[in-house]
Amino acid sequence: MSRDNSTAKIRQILTNIVIVILVSIGMYMTMTYRSAWMEFQMRGIMCLRYFTVQSNLFAGIVALIALFYQGKATKVLKFMSATATGLTFTVVVLFLGPVYGYWRMYKNANLYFHLIVPLICMIDFILISDAPKKLKWKISCTMLTVAYGFGYILNILINGKGGRYPNNNDFYLFLRWGWGVAVLIFAGIILVTFGISCLLSFLNSKAVKWYNDSHGNGAENRASTGGEDA
Repeated sequence: MSRDNSTAKIRQILTNIVIVILVSIGMYMTMTYRSAWMEFQMRGIMCLRYFTVQSNLFAGIVALIALFYQGKATKVLKFMSATATGLTFTVVVLFLGPVYGYWRMYKNANLYFHLIVPLICMIDFILISDAPKKLKWKISCTMLTVAYGFGYILNILINGKGGRYPNNNDFYLFLRWGWGVAVLIFAGIILVTFGISCLLSFLNSKAVKWYNDSHGNGAENRASTGGEDA
């Protein structure tokens, strides 16, 4: 899984192109709004308030950047986008799907944002060589979630909870049980996000080790990197 491997480079280019295309399709469907296309979304620009849309849009932007620039910063951004979309994937699989039905969660535009794009982003990162693995990068992957949480709370503090869904500011209904529970929910989500980053890093290490060992260059690769995480 060498960085100089032409096959890996081609795979990364194709993967980035696919991510950009799928995110563009999903954004078109959410921004133009067709009730038959989606569930749990707002009309037009208001769809940007959802973490699902923001995380997928971020992934699309990162993929677009990666088409023209490859470096340590790009890999960190890939780590962040894989974790953010991975959070969306996890919440849908473990909570929203069982509660509301997977057929609604994977319907039309949400098929891209809840399933396909997150899976591609996570697999893409797992297959990256020399991926960032240090604790500081794992913590940085929670920053998107932390920033979103602060923005969500700040908006409520400034503008109030608002009216009825979907026109309220507490559109995730975290304050239904009070501020104490809402803070615990956000803390739990941040911990889950950190856990996802750790899992992705672990799977990446296993994938790289398997590839290097299967190609007989494991010792050489460890020697070239000094055996340290990126």
